Amino acid sequence: MTAKTMHQSEAALRATLTTLADRWEQMAGQAPDPDEGLFVDEVTPAESARVERAATYRTAASDLRDVLRTGRIPHPLMTDAELEQHGTPEETTS
Repeated sequence: MTAKTMHQSEAALRATLTTLADRWEQMAGQAPDPDEGLFVDEVTPAESARVERAATYRTAASDLRDVLRTGRIPHPLMTDAELEQHGTPEETTS
């Protein structure tokens, strides 16, 4: 693989990941506005799940953009990956 081909492949991957982050943000919709006030009625389980899902999409998009911008995996994700690979400290000592 030539340097030019490698650069084109990296650019294509970055464009694809940016598009993915854009889609996740679109799926999440607007973040709740804290100035709107509190819910008058009790939040239903379905509404609570929708809000949680939207927050997860926003976090995933933000993490992906951080990786693209800095070239580093965010600490919480890196820690999770390391724990999956090596196990928890409790598992390794027992």
